[in-house]
Amino acid sequence: MHFSGRLSIRSKLVILLLLASFVSIAVVGYQGFRSARDALDEAVYKELTTLRAAKTQQVQAYFSDIHDQVLAFAENRTIIEALNEFRTAYHLAERESVPEPQKQQLVEYYRREFVPRLKDRMGGEPEVKHYLPDDAAAAWLQYHYIAANPNDVGSKDALMRAPGDDGYYAQVHERYHESLRSLIKKFGYYDLFLIDPESGNIIYSVFKETDFATGLLHGPYASSNFAQLIKEVMRTKERGRVRFQDYDIYIPSYGAPAAFVAVTVFDGRDIAGILALQVPSDELNNVMTSNQEWEKSGMGETGEVYLVGRNHLMRSDSRFLLQDREHYLQLLRGIGMPADEIQRIEKNNTTILFQPVHGETVDLALSGKTGTREVVDYRGVPVMSAYAPLRVRGMDWVILSEMDIAEIKQPIDRFRRHVIVSATILGVVITLLALLLASYITRPIHALVAGMRRVGAGESDVQVKVDSRDEFGELANSFNTMVEGIRQQKQIIEDKEQENALLLHSILPESVAQRMKAGEEQIVDRIPNVSVIVTLLTGFSHQGEEENPEHAIARLNHLIAELDESAAGHGVDKIKTVGDDYIAACGLLTPRLDHDKRALEFAKEMMAIVRRIGQEYGLDLELRIGIHSGTVLAGVIGRHRFAYDIWGSTVDLASEICFAAAPGSICISEQMYAQLHDKDEFSKAGQVRVDGEESVQIWCCNLSGEESSRA
Repeated sequence: MHFSGRLSIRSKLVILLLLASFVSIAVVGYQGFRSARDALDEAVYKELTTLRAAKTQQVQAYFSDIHDQVLAFAENRTIIEALNEFRTAYHLAERESVPEPQKQQLVEYYRREFVPRLKDRMGGEPEVKHYLPDDAAAAWLQYHYIAANPNDVGSKDALMRAPGDDGYYAQVHERYHESLRSLIKKFGYYDLFLIDPESGNIIYSVFKETDFATGLLHGPYASSNFAQLIKEVMRTKERGRVRFQDYDIYIPSYGAPAAFVAVTVFDGRDIAGILALQVPSDELNNVMTSNQEWEKSGMGETGEVYLVGRNHLMRSDSRFLLQDREHYLQLLRGIGMPADEIQRIEKNNTTILFQPVHGETVDLALSGKTGTREVVDYRGVPVMSAYAPLRVRGMDWVILSEMDIAEIKQPIDRFRRHVIVSATILGVVITLLALLLASYITRPIHALVAGMRRVGAGESDVQVKVDSRDEFGELANSFNTMVEGIRQQKQIIEDKEQENALLLHSILPESVAQRMKAGEEQIVDRIPNVSVIVTLLTGFSHQGEEENPEHAIARLNHLIAELDESAAGHGVDKIKTVGDDYIAACGLLTPRLDHDKRALEFAKEMMAIVRRIGQEYGLDLELRIGIHSGTVLAGVIGRHRFAYDIWGSTVDLASEICFAAAPGSICISEQMYAQLHDKDEFSKAGQVRVDGEESVQIWCCNLSGEESSRA
């Protein structure tokens, strides 16, 4: 109660109302925000999990369709007969010899067409010798169906019968090629291969890439993923067993990612050969990207579902490469991805087998776990990720469904902004109500506020009357006592200010004193066209040491007073006296065109005053005077014991001229001589030097007889 009695009623009301209101708003807003955030996170988790499950089923269905199609192809009578006839035709081609010009033409094809394209896609320095066929049949067939094929690369399959080949292979090729070519186009496969089950030789292919007619056991592509698949099929030779081979870089397709499927084809109980198909990535991409209609399929602006293999490389294309290729590549550069890897993605325009994906979710899914969590994805962007293993037809993959955290939090950010705006408006309303209520209750304090404002405006005779005996009455009494004390202190300050002003004006020139009173802390000016008079009085100090100090100071004051009076009469400003030195300047505080003439006239009168006072007091006084005109620096020096002084090269030179002058003489600089030589007579008096500068000629004023007698 004692503490609350000291608080004003207005303060208590305002504090209590605002505290209660803002705490309530904060608690309600935080609870609402947290609930909305948790609900949204849960909804996104469910949506991503649903997308992942749906895409998993679609991928499994896609490969099941391939499996069933391959089995159907293996039972197709056309393919069985084609295998039998192409095997015979290939064996007959082994008897053919390739003339040297044809060999050179084949080599030139590899050098001009194949190797440059492979280098452009894969980089490095591939050599022709590593990819040339190593047996006669392969060289014969590649020459006729690839090197001598008049169709461009990528369209070699348009050739039905090779020109120059009148053998059995050309007849078989012409009979079956169009049917097999139409078959893969209808079902969307990249290429179809017929393979000898004993030798592993590719006895036929639709697309006619550089793997055509080569051997997969010992040929240039014996280490490829395609060769691994065929070796496994040759080893098992199971009827109806369709085998799949995961994506890998396939050199005959110029380093493009390629997956394969193969099956042993039986003709009754006998093995006719092996049928293999190169699986395109387009169809799988269409499954994973919903035909690039991500938003319609519920993936929003940044959602995507993609596949990753056990080697941590993608098995489907990134949405962001397909949507905005340049921005995607820029993101990869920003996270420090090696330039050669980025170049491969750019050259091949795919992320399959080129985009590495590392992270916690991939490792968990590869270990067989399923779940959701927030991670940083392969672009370096925070995402919400739903992950699971995907084992389909012998391929060990991971499927991930992800969405950027920034997009997920957009609704939360909007909700936060709405809460902040609502809380701000409510806070303003509550504050206004609290202030109105407090003002109504605390009207007695208005009188005190008005009195304080009058005191703040400068009034010192304010009295406030409050009849209550509560804290307002006590405050009014204290206020009145305070105002009386302020009035007394103000009077004391005014008296002191008057004393200080008088003292200041006695020390400083009027204009400088006004600037100092105005609060200017650093007073310094560069003033041109000023004549500086430096004098040195000799004979006074020695005499003063031998007599009464009071008499000596009285004589000195008499001398200085007369010099000051003479200076004022000539428009000369006295600067200071230091011992027997008297320093003055003309044109300093008041600019004067004839400052040099006035300075010389003043110097002559100084000589007369000193000579007269010396005679009056029986002193042998001599005066040396040096005068120089130029620019000076003038200002107040010191903070507590301050003085107005001048300095600079002009002052230094005037001092040197004074020291060089003979007793009883007035010496001026060369500069002044140029201005005054036609008004008075001068004679050379030697030279002086200041701080290592060049010597300056000085001139001594020849005093006239009258001036001498006055002196």
